[in-house]
Amino acid sequence: MKIKHIVLLSVCTFLLLALFQAAGMSYAYRSQMQKTEATLASAFKNAFTLTTDAQVNRLPYPEGTVTHMVYAPDSLHLEDEDRLLYYAEQTSVVLQDAYGQPEISLDSLRQMLTGFLRYEEVEGSVFIRKFNVHTGCTLQTSPAKADLPHTGIGILTSPRAFVHMQKGIAVEAILDMHYLAYPTSLLFPSLTLLLAILLAGVITLRIHRLRHLQHDIDSQCKSYYQLAGQMAQSVQQMEDDLKTSRWTQAGETGRQILADTEAVLTRAKQENARQHSHRVLWLDRLSWGLMPLALLLPVLWGAYIYRTQWKTLNHETEVAFEKAFVAENDQRYLQSIEANHLRGTRKAWVTGSTDYFHQQVDSLFPLLYRKATDEQGNTFYEPRFHGTRQEVYVLHQTMNLKEGIRLYRAYGTQQIVNERPVAIPLDTFRLDSLFRHELMQTGLNLPCGIRILRPDSGEVLKQTGCALPRRGSFVSTALRLDESGSVCVQGIVPSPQRHVFHSAWYLFLPLALTFAFCLLCIAGHWFVWRRQRRLEQFRKDFTYSMIHDMKSPLQSILMGTQIMTSGKLDDKPEKAARICTTMCDECNHLLALSARVVTLTQIDRGELQLHRTAVPLRPLFEELATQFRLKAAKPVIFHIDCTAKAIAHADAFCLREMLSNLIDNAIKYSGEEVCIHLTARQTSEGSLSLSVRDNGIGIPRSEQQRIFNRFERIQAGDRRTGASGFGLGLNFVMQVVQAHGGTVTVDSDGKSFSTFTVTLPEQ
Repeated sequence: MKIKHIVLLSVCTFLLLALFQAAGMSYAYRSQMQKTEATLASAFKNAFTLTTDAQVNRLPYPEGTVTHMVYAPDSLHLEDEDRLLYYAEQTSVVLQDAYGQPEISLDSLRQMLTGFLRYEEVEGSVFIRKFNVHTGCTLQTSPAKADLPHTGIGILTSPRAFVHMQKGIAVEAILDMHYLAYPTSLLFPSLTLLLAILLAGVITLRIHRLRHLQHDIDSQCKSYYQLAGQMAQSVQQMEDDLKTSRWTQAGETGRQILADTEAVLTRAKQENARQHSHRVLWLDRLSWGLMPLALLLPVLWGAYIYRTQWKTLNHETEVAFEKAFVAENDQRYLQSIEANHLRGTRKAWVTGSTDYFHQQVDSLFPLLYRKATDEQGNTFYEPRFHGTRQEVYVLHQTMNLKEGIRLYRAYGTQQIVNERPVAIPLDTFRLDSLFRHELMQTGLNLPCGIRILRPDSGEVLKQTGCALPRRGSFVSTALRLDESGSVCVQGIVPSPQRHVFHSAWYLFLPLALTFAFCLLCIAGHWFVWRRQRRLEQFRKDFTYSMIHDMKSPLQSILMGTQIMTSGKLDDKPEKAARICTTMCDECNHLLALSARVVTLTQIDRGELQLHRTAVPLRPLFEELATQFRLKAAKPVIFHIDCTAKAIAHADAFCLREMLSNLIDNAIKYSGEEVCIHLTARQTSEGSLSLSVRDNGIGIPRSEQQRIFNRFERIQAGDRRTGASGFGLGLNFVMQVVQAHGGTVTVDSDGKSFSTFTVTLPEQ
């Protein structure tokens, strides 16, 4: 894949990741704002209602004095909180017009609202604005002269509540959540996306470096090909000069070939030094430093999301249980009225009423009721409208709202029920059902349970449903069932982990995609790094092989020519003959190397011409065995399994070189004592099978296919045996066999033997 394609793919991936993250964060923001807006509306209605009630309770009348009556028609279809707010708006007007009280204090309203929001775990700055609904003009603010935020990120406004409906004066609350002042929710995704961009950039640079390295190696190999292909004639001339004792001419030819070899080696060394420059080392350090961060940041982000969502859902569970507790006490209150025969009786805490209340009843009675006669002629009064009405009375008892408005009202109702002669106990099964209903209303379709316990000892008195808490479960605060708090009730949602993940899927999905992309980048980085290491190792081996297989023979020849030219061995003919033989062997080695390279070049260009002849295999095996016994530096034993009539239809030179390479490798990658089996058999398909088996170090299974690549060698074998070479031998074998229409395979246990099998067609 080209670099520009990788960059284009990375850019597209980043855009998709950014789009997913933006969509997830936007969805999370909208969800949070919707929940907070609902919480703000509920808290504001309760704060306004209780602030108005507190103003009633400060009137100079005895405890239990009825001050006025409020009502709400059914046609308005008001919920409980809205109905109480509607009552409070009427009360605010009555307090001002009938009792001469001032408007409610905005500071008191803000203080109470702040407490409710803090209990609901909503943080931010609260502002109260009094305004004229007809003109929209702001009349007063709390804090005084505050610069009220109206729109923006994290700015919410509550519903309005009329301080005086007839005058059109209302109040509203403004909540500034300082959403951008705490960018934790934006920090992790931004850093993770930036990290993914850096990883992709580093991988792109590494791939570019890898391609440059591959290009340099290809150029180096091409230079070597040209050198090896061009030196055949020079080496042949040098060998002729050696045979005719023209030492000076042979030395000059050898020095010229050595100079060409040194030029190729110098270019390779310069490129190798460039690859290890400071810039490249900096890239390596950066890439390895980014990988642990690529794993750590998404994990931290996921943990932050899970912790935040778990905390949010745990609070929602707490609220749901409180609502269920309120509903259960309301049911107990209704049952208590029936059980104690209190329906239609006067409230025990009402001690009297004010003149205004009597005037209000007298004026409203004709409006609320009308006179009617039944079939028997009896006169009665029937309601003119369907709705609810309620008397408002003075209650000097101080309200304790530290546990929230819901529990304040629930505990008040529970106290009334518990103080009556016939007490109505808590119905745990009904509370369990109410709790489950409230959870479903919240969107938490989870199993739940209820348990009654003694908080001091932890003794469980009764439990229903899934009331066994496990690690990570949602466990509500213990709500007291009596004034002393000796017995409490708890709601439990066991093992909600799956729902926590599911409820924040819009955040976990982009996280998972980003994490997968980071893992893909790390895997790509690892793959490129390993490929780069192999290429760098290949270049080192290639340079070493050039020195060993080309430079060392030339240096030996030059040293021999210098000795022979000096005349020091004129009186030592035997030693001179040995040196001449050694120089000729080195020339033969260079010629064989050149011939192999030329053959491979011809195969690559499609110019190789095979001269197939009938080659007797038994004499060829014996000749090769004799040749390698003589020139091997360690004892070699050959076992030949071949009939005298075995014949191969192949190019004689190529067949000989192919077998020579396999035998040479068998000797290189074996121990001190070498045992080689040469076998030739006819297969059932009519083809010829030639095999060379050794008792060497074997070939690991992971390298058995790679060794046939050009310039590849067995690294383990190199270290254990010190074998050298360009890595052209097995590639030469494979190319020649394929040119003959055959196949070559290898079988090895990676420890004690290797068998190379060549299959050639019959004709």
